[in-house]
Amino acid sequence: MNQRLDLLPSALLNYWTRYCPVDPSHREWLHTYARVIEIKRGARLFEPDDDSRHRDYVYFVCDGLLATMWWDLDGHRRIDRLLLPDDNVLTTRNLYTDKPVDYFVAALRRSTVIRIPADALRTYKESCREADTLVDVMEQKKLKQYRAKNRLMLIKDERERYVEFVRDEYMKPLRLVTSQQEHADYLNISRVTITRVNRDI
Repeated sequence: MNQRLDLLPSALLNYWTRYCPVDPSHREWLHTYARVIEIKRGARLFEPDDDSRHRDYVYFVCDGLLATMWWDLDGHRRIDRLLLPDDNVLTTRNLYTDKPVDYFVAALRRSTVIRIPADALRTYKESCREADTLVDVMEQKKLKQYRAKNRLMLIKDERERYVEFVRDEYMKPLRLVTSQQEHADYLNISRVTITRVNRDI
């Protein structure tokens, strides 16, 4: 992973200004704490450990495609969440716990992310209304995908689940930038099912 410390994390700044006004103090805070990281396709940005000795971070996606993922007992990859530009991921369950997530974060395509220490963002959130707004909209964006996916996962029949995935407007941006294998790993269905559905559509 290659850090470019001289770059202003403008992608996050632009995202932030959609929801509240920011001023030079917020830009200075980003300059102090944010780091831009480029990650190659297939590389892991984060993986859980047993001793929790790593420092915890929030990652904001600038470009590319990442995913939170794990492997089941049969060795099959399972994609928990797809991370497009403007998405984010924490290495802990939330900002107020040190309990790590139990999934990997990896790049499905070459990607650029902004890394911010979780403790720094938590402290800033507690003293700055604009930072509190940023954390809230980031959390809501994450929950929105989980809710949309959960609706699909309630569909027992694999064919019907994939048909609804194709029809779902929220899922369309995710579907268009991912492969059929990634669809299968995300929806916990087989490639054969996807092939059959696409043949019949």
